[in-house]
Amino acid sequence: MKVLVTGAAGRIGRNLAEALIADGATVRGAMLPNDPGIERAQRAGVEVVEGNLRDPEFCNTVVIGCAAVMHLGAMLLFRKGDDDPALMEDNLRSTFNLLHATATFAPGVSRFVFASSDEVYPSLHAKYLPIDESHPTLPYSFYGLTKLSGEELVKYYLRSHGIPGAIARFALTLEPWESLRPDRPLGNFLHLSSMVGFVRSRAGDAVADALEAQIIPDSNQLWIPRDELGRSWLFHCCDVRDLVQGLLLLLRKPAAIGEAFNLSGPSPFAFDELVPYVSERTGRPIVEAIVPGDPVRIHHSTAKARAVLGYKPSHDIFNTIDTALAESDSMGA
Repeated sequence: MKVLVTGAAGRIGRNLAEALIADGATVRGAMLPNDPGIERAQRAGVEVVEGNLRDPEFCNTVVIGCAAVMHLGAMLLFRKGDDDPALMEDNLRSTFNLLHATATFAPGVSRFVFASSDEVYPSLHAKYLPIDESHPTLPYSFYGLTKLSGEELVKYYLRSHGIPGAIARFALTLEPWESLRPDRPLGNFLHLSSMVGFVRSRAGDAVADALEAQIIPDSNQLWIPRDELGRSWLFHCCDVRDLVQGLLLLLRKPAAIGEAFNLSGPSPFAFDELVPYVSERTGRPIVEAIVPGDPVRIHHSTAKARAVLGYKPSHDIFNTIDTALAESDSMGA
């Protein structure tokens, strides 16, 4: 079985490609020319095809001979207005190009899996918790709008052309090593220095300036944010190992067709539970902070994916942190 994976050089795409190959599939990876991940993909056994999904002719060519499509390739940007044209081309037009090419040149595919996002809700503005697939979809970012529009394209091509689409709504996803880096997914939420800008946007300059004054340079300082009632922030993310399991289920399970599924970790975590654990394991100092306004409280329901697909996420955040520390120790870091 030959599977096309777009975005095969990304965090999720490369892990998915390697899992598919280990399971006996042949993987064609659609990658941008000169992508630094090309060499790794080729070493893993991926058939790399260089091009841009904005180009309809490239899409027409890359789908030929593929039995399934895993469309992960996208641009992730959040600057309001500035990035809208690029997001429209990279996320929405590319998705249309790929669906149209599939319907025209590979109409017998067994599955077209589309990588969407919890930005379609969005999680930071949830109406209720846990967020399930019936939650209103009212994206605040243009990125989220492109993902929601992509979902509609997938549904349309199922209705109009019989392309068996399935939709995965990703939580914030990380590889374990990223959890301890202030400049990487999740790690940025746990470290004070990387969150000052976020606090400034939510609670104003005075609160952000007070936090900034507490930063200890070169300390990888952690923080525990609380609301004005003293409640710790709550967050839900997904280890890439669990996400890959979910994507393989969407690829294989007939019940996935025509449906959208949240893919997230086993459970959310409270900062006042996780941060002391990280501090104990790493020696990094902690600051506690009151952040006025609406607290960050993110909790995704994976009940539908568990019931319909048999999804069994097993890597909670403590396991992810432990894996990161074990990998660091093995490299002598």
